[in-house]
Amino acid sequence: LEGLAASVIALRARTTTRCGLSAHTTSNRRRGQTTSHLMQILHKDVAKDGSGSIKVMVEQTDDLWHLYNLIAEGDLVRTGTERKVHKELASGASDSQRVKLNLTVKVEKVSFDAEASELRLSGRNVEENEWVKMGAFHTLELQLHRAVRLSKYVWDALALARLAEAADANKDADVAVLVMQAGVAHLCLITPALTLTRAKIIVPIPRKGRRGDGALGKSLDKFYEAMLSAVLRCVDFTVVKALLVGSPAFIADDFLAYVWAQAGRREDAKALFLHRSKFVRCRASCGFRHAVGEVLLDSETAALLSTTRAAAEVCALDALLQMMGRDANRAVYGFAHVRAACDNGACHSLLLSDALFRAQVTAVRRQYVDLVEDARAAGAQVFIFSAMHPSGEQLAQLSGVASLLRFPLDDSVLAETAAYRGAAADGSTAAADAAAALDAQFAGESSDDDGEGPLSLPGAGLFDAEFDRFR
Repeated sequence: LEGLAASVIALRARTTTRCGLSAHTTSNRRRGQTTSHLMQILHKDVAKDGSGSIKVMVEQTDDLWHLYNLIAEGDLVRTGTERKVHKELASGASDSQRVKLNLTVKVEKVSFDAEASELRLSGRNVEENEWVKMGAFHTLELQLHRAVRLSKYVWDALALARLAEAADANKDADVAVLVMQAGVAHLCLITPALTLTRAKIIVPIPRKGRRGDGALGKSLDKFYEAMLSAVLRCVDFTVVKALLVGSPAFIADDFLAYVWAQAGRREDAKALFLHRSKFVRCRASCGFRHAVGEVLLDSETAALLSTTRAAAEVCALDALLQMMGRDANRAVYGFAHVRAACDNGACHSLLLSDALFRAQVTAVRRQYVDLVEDARAAGAQVFIFSAMHPSGEQLAQLSGVASLLRFPLDDSVLAETAAYRGAAADGSTAAADAAAALDAQFAGESSDDDGEGPLSLPGAGLFDAEFDRFR
């Protein structure tokens, strides 16, 4: 028995060492804790021409989202996987088995499921090995706590910036939102990149009756208990800075009263008293998922969200929408008009959805990368919105790209500039000459005759004070 016990202990030690886990890390994971929430950059080899490869360790769902935005058709991805292989026996019969191996595929298709935390890559094998032939089709499923090597022919500035963002130490899910109405509620976690629906609660509530009635009272208690259980199960208050509770009428107030009443009676809910200040009552029109965006744009919660990473994007979108209501000539959307505004030096802030950078056509992706680089060179602030964040979903309704301007531009100026740029893109000499003449005209208007440098554009800096809150 002593020998058997010693063998078991030695086996566990070897297993722990092989997995790269210390005893402290293992005990933390048994308690449901993790020692790191950051994507680890294990190796980086990018040449001056932009080509190269980067090896990372995926730690959480946000990392899969970043990889989904980084990986494009034609990239090479290498990671561990399983494959069912057939082996011919000496007797002539065949046997199949599943083997673990490392494969490198040239990506042809990418799909992402945020709720299931799955990122799938389909493509053909480009490195032959014992089990898989060259050109064989395979689907890789990227998983958490597994190393991935991504090779690109060109790593542009935005891709490298997103990679640095994934390794940022201040990117955890620091806001939770619970929206509700009678019988319907949604609990979401807001990360800098994703809106994750952690619970959907539906409980039938009688339409008639008073609060003290037996049937109505039991249904409401069941509804409140389901929401409280979801909060206890899905919200880690050691990470989350605020739980925003919103509803029409007084449903949220009744729920919070139920929470504190239960926290005084139940052992599993007593810890909520330590985080009572994190429960924030706010307004919401309904209990469905789209109301989460309303809660985040609420002016009363803006100060609370000022320390979170998504606050700058939310404030930028709010400023754009307000300007569209006050002066439509100082807010534009759509690529052609935004590109024209940038060419005229009018962009104060540029708002884009990251879905634009996942276009399958390289030229389309390149034009948005060029737009970002030109806007930054002109001193504009650039905000990249996640397509799965409530603010990103709202920006997608404005074509996914918009800009708040330093000074007003008439539609005729925007249309003329866009026409010249579009004509120059056709490759004709006359169109190119016209575009060059227009650029020279703009350059001449923005410089003085004394050769002392460019003059300030009209209206430049007019709205700088408005943007101090999210700079």
